[in-house]
Amino acid sequence: MKQLFVILISIIGLATMAQGQSHDVYATMYYATRGGCTASGSRVVPSKVKSGEHRWVALSRDLFKAGYRMGDTIVVTSDNNSFVNGYWVVKDKMAGRRKIDFLVHRSDARKFRNGSVTIRKMDDSDEMVVKDGELIVQNN
Repeated sequence: MKQLFVILISIIGLATMAQGQSHDVYATMYYATRGGCTASGSRVVPSKVKSGEHRWVALSRDLFKAGYRMGDTIVVTSDNNSFVNGYWVVKDKMAGRRKIDFLVHRSDARKFRNGSVTIRKMDDSDEMVVKDGELIVQNN
């Protein structure tokens, strides 16, 4: 009976994570190091992180329980940290609760500020657009 209850709670939890539902989380950063590997098994290549080809994040385990998955593309918005605005791919896990960790190149560390951001899964109505040299996501 206890197992059935746990399964039922898990299903209800996943159902509540509707696409487009947002979460306010605390943002931190970690550095790209040569030879590093994420929880998804992806190899970290610092030059690809610097170029923006790899825009990867780690999410705290509670956010995975809320319905996020490895490989999901998420939309991040922040009023005080424009460096993180846009789309990122979930490639790693981290400890803590309601947290996101951005993989950044050491040379970009000064562009980053720890603080609150809003995240949500990208959905079919999102459109990626380049505006003033910056990639942004518009929800139609």
